[in-house]
Amino acid sequence: MENLSQEVINDRCKNYVFTIPNFIMERTSPLTEANQIDIVDYLSKLGYEPQKKLNNDYWYLSPLRNEKIPSFKVNRKLNVWFDFGEGIGGNLIDFGIRYFNCSVSELLARINQNNISTFSFHSHVADEKKDTSQGKILIISEGSINSKHLVDYFHKRCIPLSIAEHFCSEIEFVLYGKKQSAIGFKNDAGGYELRS
Repeated sequence: MENLSQEVINDRCKNYVFTIPNFIMERTSPLTEANQIDIVDYLSKLGYEPQKKLNNDYWYLSPLRNEKIPSFKVNRKLNVWFDFGEGIGGNLIDFGIRYFNCSVSELLARINQNNISTFSFHSHVADEKKDTSQGKILIISEGSINSKHLVDYFHKRCIPLSIAEHFCSEIEFVLYGKKQSAIGFKNDAGGYELRS
């Protein structure tokens, strides 16, 4: 990586015009929202119930074809499906496109017509049985971006600190017993997307 002086960075960045992309302003897209719908609940609303359940894996007779032995698996923790009979899988959007034989926009319209809020968004904390407390991020504090390495991160990318601070904060956290700091972008779930 090139080690640049502040003068060189400022010179390279002076001709940039900064606009805030729409995807940052909108935060979540309908596609992202739709993929948060729990596939197990979605299949239930379509009239399909699992034939067996093993931990986070729900096994169904395939809704995409006729069969007598369940070979369509949904991993509820990951919220993905796989049809072993056809060798295909994916997320809710992938399933809906195949099931309804339609485009993404037609599927999103169909989900919207059925009132997306009636579907549950997957949260699988109840399904977890092992202790994951060591691997969880514990937020200690949120504040202005002051750490040199984080300020340098923005300068190297020619992002003015005033714009960065409008959308981001410096987050101090503990992970695996080690205190760290990172740039935090608040998400809709009340947590942060972290980058350092």
